[in-house]
Parts: sequence; structure tokens; C-alpha cells
Amino acid sequence: MNRIDVIQKIIYRKRAHTYLEIGVDGGTSFFPIKARQKIAVDPNFKFSKLRRIKWVFRNFYNVVAKYYEITSDSYFADAKPCYLDVVFIDGQHTYQQSLKDVRNSLNHLNEGGVIIMHDCSPPHKAAAYPADSIDHAASLNLPGWTGEWCGDVWKTICYLRSHRKDLKIFVLDCDCGLGIVTRGEPDSCLSLTEGDLDIMTYDDLAKNRKRLLNLKDESFFFKFLETV
Repeated sequence: MNRIDVIQKIIYRKRAHTYLEIGVDGGTSFFPIKARQKIAVDPNFKFSKLRRIKWVFRNFYNVVAKYYEITSDSYFADAKPCYLDVVFIDGQHTYQQSLKDVRNSLNHLNEGGVIIMHDCSPPHKAAAYPADSIDHAASLNLPGWTGEWCGDVWKTICYLRSHRKDLKIFVLDCDCGLGIVTRGEPDSCLSLTEGDLDIMTYDDLAKNRKRLLNLKDESFFFKFLETV
């Protein structure tokens, strides 16, 4: 199961109308998604006009899609109040920016809305290296570098589980970790301070991944679907 499967199943289950994707890049996950209103946000779209047109024929829902080639901060600063049903966050893979994207998304999220975060469970140390971009990480010649990069998005999961008692949060153990965030009373919490998180490293995550991320196997996702 991958992010496209998870996003689409949630949209179908909720009969969701509005889908926002932050960090669209080449459109790999955005173009296939079927939702009545689709919003793409990325400061640098990496697809041609021709590719965009071709996807209109492959998925009719792309006809009415809206594209904003700006940062997520700029999008939310100018966005009129809207009610998002499903948000997929896959932008700058830093703790600080991913946390900001979650907070901004929550301000525009429907009461029963769902946020999905990509790259919450980096597979190895090199993939978890904190950097501003994948190009930056790749340029460092990190030991064990494979081209996979998640950054330190996992810290956002830990922060939210420590400081937001109004959110239910878990990470699906697939596709480099898919974080699922909804409103509601959490089934478990952490007690990490911002200072704790600042000094935590991938080694800390690797030692206690399941507890820190509230990591769930793929079968749990279908139980979750019954609750949304």
C-alpha cells in the first residue's frame, strides 16, 4: 500500500470533496487522485503543460484542479477560509516546515477532515538527515545514501503527540511512513519537550520507533477507515 492508495481510500470513505496537496513536485501522487476539488501547491512544479493536459484525459477530475506555484506559507497566508476534507503534506522535509504545514492545514480543515503526512518513518540514518532539500542531502555524500530522503519530518509526529491532546495521530508502516492526523482524543501520548526534540537524532528514533511514532501495520488502516 502506498500514499496514493491511502489518500484515495480516505477520500472515497469520507466522500470528500476538497483535496489539498502540499509538495506536488512532478505530480506523481496528485494527478491520479480523484476528488471533486483538487488544489496543488508547490513553489516549483516539475511537470510540463503537456503532462498536465495528458492527465486530464487519464483522470477527468484534473479538469477543475487548481495550481498554485508558491510556497505553502504564501498559500495559507492568502487563502480565503475554506474547508478542506483531506490534506496531503509532502513539502519541504524539515521538522519546522512540516509542523507549520500541519498547523496551517488544521486551521482550514473540516471538523472530520484528515491530514496525511509522507516520510514519517525514515528507513535508515542517511534518509533521516536534516537538510533543506533532497539535493542538499545528496550533495553531502552521506554514508549509506541510497537516494531515499525523508528528512526529520518524524519529529513533527513526536511534537504533535506530545503537545496536541486534541489530535489522534498514528503512522502507517508503509511508503516510508504515512502519518495520519485527525481531531479527537488520542489513544496514547508522549511527553517530549521542544528541547528534547531539538537534540533527538535518528538513533533515538531507531531505538524506539514503534512507541515514538505510534507505528501501525497496514491492516490497522482498514480499522481506521471504519471510524472516519
